[in-house]
Amino acid sequence: MNILEALIIAAVASVLFLLFVVGIVVYHNFSQIFSPENSKKARFKRLLTQESTPLHGSGLRREIRKAFERVLIPLSKADKRALPVRMDKTFRSNIECQLELLQQRKLCRDIRLTDVIPQPKNEFTRWEDDGREWRESVLECTALERYVPAEGGDPVYEIYRPNAYAHILQSRHIRSSDRKAEKNSYYAGQGKISCPSCGAPLELGSQQVVCPYCGGTIHSDFYDWQTETFALYEPASSNPFLVLMIPTALLFLCMFFSLWLIPDMEAAMGTALGSALVILVLAVAMPSLRARRQKKLGEQVVNYSEHYLRSCIAQALHDEGDNPQLMDRSVGTLLLKNVVNTDDITRITVKVQISETYLPLGKKPYTKKYKRTLTMHRARYPERRKADGAFFAEKECPSCGANFVPDEHHCCSFCGYALQHDRSKWVMEKAGS
Repeated sequence: MNILEALIIAAVASVLFLLFVVGIVVYHNFSQIFSPENSKKARFKRLLTQESTPLHGSGLRREIRKAFERVLIPLSKADKRALPVRMDKTFRSNIECQLELLQQRKLCRDIRLTDVIPQPKNEFTRWEDDGREWRESVLECTALERYVPAEGGDPVYEIYRPNAYAHILQSRHIRSSDRKAEKNSYYAGQGKISCPSCGAPLELGSQQVVCPYCGGTIHSDFYDWQTETFALYEPASSNPFLVLMIPTALLFLCMFFSLWLIPDMEAAMGTALGSALVILVLAVAMPSLRARRQKKLGEQVVNYSEHYLRSCIAQALHDEGDNPQLMDRSVGTLLLKNVVNTDDITRITVKVQISETYLPLGKKPYTKKYKRTLTMHRARYPERRKADGAFFAEKECPSCGANFVPDEHHCCSFCGYALQHDRSKWVMEKAGS
């Protein structure tokens, strides 16, 4: 077959292949794509509907709704006084920096969510470690982030995320009433603290005690949930043009060279059709194979949590030193590239999608998106505690900022934070563009 005939047949077959794949996608997603309820106009209408609170009418359990609203409401008002009392020290510092930047620009960060689907079904995911209880919630939703003048008026900048995720992580000291009888590693119900006024040792048996030495009143939210992190992000979306054109181009090349170089027409057509079938199978199977590889790599990490890794990456990037105009940074899709375990540590290489929003003075806000490859490590078995050696104590609790006085479980006697939790934190070693 001459080169012109091979080109024509290969081109026709590639176009038919492309139409076939597009037809399958449109057929399976027709109701979702063309449904009036899923149009951008309908979603914006739901997002801009005025509600008393950001998640009012979302159908979420009250506990989950309140956990998110205690972060969303202060941002929408740009008011530090509205922040919850119990917050992780690093997280509080990050939120307060955001609020200060908003106040300088005389803006409010209004985050609205609609079409909320909690994962798992309207429940927190919970776990425990050494007398501390953790819970997290993930919401699949459509999000609209608006930067609105504090005096009112039209938004100066909007970020629309049609397929977003909102994540919140909280922890607390386990109440005595919540302890299970067969476990004896939890707190005994009382904690030892130092009076912030005179430094006298006190027994914390309730949320409010009076110092017998100086008469000062100490109010402690010892048993309340402490917000550790909040994140709003959107998974990196694949370019549909590249997703369709790459297998189409491969099919065209396979068919062209098969028809052109193989003299036997039947053998050439068989090779071309076989190539088309292989390429179609690979195009369909690639996402599944990628997800399986991610799951396999995640299983090599003890107690692996993608959401917790995301929060550690956000904190590590924050600690690198932020631009004073940086408003917020969100860490989107994570792609594990490699996992190496030694006797003591786990080292991972991960590719991340990062989105940063800047509020330059006197200029329009803008968003910058880029990818980075990070190498991070942590203790291989975070739950294990060293039996020998002096106990590590700090001047300030890394979680609540209070004077760190360890109790019998080596935890902060004010907020219950366990220092061994630092062993489960991912620490960034190096980064590459």
